[in-house]
Amino acid sequence: MVDPTPAPPAPSLKVQLTLVFGTLVVLASVVLTFGLGEMLRGRVRADAGRSLVFVASNASQVLAAGLQANADIVSNLVGRPELWQGGLASPQVRQAVDMIHAAQPATMWVGVADANGTVQSALGGLLEGQSVRERPWFQQGREQLFVGDLHPAKLLASLLPPQASGEPLRFLDYAGPVVVDGRRIGVLGVHASWSWAADIIGTVLPAEARDLGIEIFIFNQAGNLIYAPAGQSEKLADAGVRLPPIPPGSVGATVVPWYDGVAYLTAAVKLAARAPVSDLGWTIVAREPADRAFLEVKDATRQALAIGLLTALIGSLLAGLAAHRLSTDVNRMARAARDLEAGVPNARIPRTARSAELQTLADALGSMTQRLVSAREALEDQVRERTLALEAANAELGRQAQTDALTGLLNRRAFDPLLERTLADARRNHRPLSILMIDADHFKRVNDAFGHGVGDEVLRMLAGVLRLRLRATDVVARFGGEEFVVLLPETGIEDGLRTARELVETIAAQHHPVYGTITVSIGVSTCVDGTTRAADLLRHADEALYRAKDQGRNRACGYEPAARG
Repeated sequence: MVDPTPAPPAPSLKVQLTLVFGTLVVLASVVLTFGLGEMLRGRVRADAGRSLVFVASNASQVLAAGLQANADIVSNLVGRPELWQGGLASPQVRQAVDMIHAAQPATMWVGVADANGTVQSALGGLLEGQSVRERPWFQQGREQLFVGDLHPAKLLASLLPPQASGEPLRFLDYAGPVVVDGRRIGVLGVHASWSWAADIIGTVLPAEARDLGIEIFIFNQAGNLIYAPAGQSEKLADAGVRLPPIPPGSVGATVVPWYDGVAYLTAAVKLAARAPVSDLGWTIVAREPADRAFLEVKDATRQALAIGLLTALIGSLLAGLAAHRLSTDVNRMARAARDLEAGVPNARIPRTARSAELQTLADALGSMTQRLVSAREALEDQVRERTLALEAANAELGRQAQTDALTGLLNRRAFDPLLERTLADARRNHRPLSILMIDADHFKRVNDAFGHGVGDEVLRMLAGVLRLRLRATDVVARFGGEEFVVLLPETGIEDGLRTARELVETIAAQHHPVYGTITVSIGVSTCVDGTTRAADLLRHADEALYRAKDQGRNRACGYEPAARG
């Protein structure tokens, strides 16, 4: 039996084509818009992530270098038996204590305790005569070189002035055993202020860090917060802030939620320790608010979406007006739309002369495509400009990390690897190599009498004389404080001494209307047999420098093995 109910009328071809074509246009616009946004989001995230990793890595390297430098100072001093021959309270020991503080301004306390733990000599006389036997740095330091992790001040908390930031005093410990004639007679200990870390981080952050919201945090081996910017360390540590949960296997930077519930693009780097003794297991974390990192992509994506939707609407209306002529041409345009959706290179909407409406639609879709491409190119230009700016800032950070800001000379970090390479060349070619260790005589008196500004002028004057008087092949670096070092390739001991004496005479002849004249003492050591290590060459020059000081200053002395204690 036939159903008498008539079938509902089918939609007209015009309506069907309008719906189909309009849907295709909208989908193509949305897919292209979101595809473009996701592509640019990934590129910006990668660029921002690389920049954050570089900032964290740079901070890690500079912090590790500072830890090792302080450990090396302790190691070098306890390794000089002639310094301790006169006893732990001798004038030479007190002078060495003062020199450590002068070379490392962040040092808050330096002291030498005897084998029973009683302090014999100390910076400013603090804790002299008191027992430090129960302190971890003494217990560990009497056995071997020791670098202790951050801890609150105990005995010195009431003896030292409070910090400007208002945070409690916290110290890093450096200690080592004093051994004379095979006997451990005491322990040299150094307490360095944690404000040192803030100074280091201030130098490695790029200039635009504040505008970008980039911040650095430090967490200890247990994952506890030990440094936060803007003096927030104690407050956040008391609140239980810990190392953020970075997903396992993450490479580079990733977006993670922090203690304040805000998502940050985060990069974590382990401390690049120079030696096991200074490896404290820290994690250095750099972060940037995710919204700020991806702000450019969001704006461009919204704009592209609005343009795409508007164009899709116009296309759908035009399709409805010309649907009766679109049976053939619509198929061609649908194929072109699918090509656009798939990202086929050089894909475009075909133009036809059979329909003015279809031609208008094709023109509109072509304009949409061009606007999307233009938006993409503009955003790519912004990304490229930002990448170039970050690369320039990173290059400047690398240069600053190897240059002494006051004198413009190389610093210790840059000089040490250069010495190793030059020494290797000298060994390979069987050529001599000399080192000059230079120290300004009575420099503390200049600072005390005329102020640190005049002291800085003296250091710049010395750097200028060294640049002017030395050869282009010679290398000059500032070791810290008033101490300089000169590397003389192709130079034996006689030529090295002659150069040193000329420098002594030239510097002594300089006259300044404020501080008058300044003199220097110079120690000279030479590698001639190809077996001397870089550390030994520096130590020999340092011993010769001390001999020049002992002989009255304003002179140069060469290293003599028989002169060692």
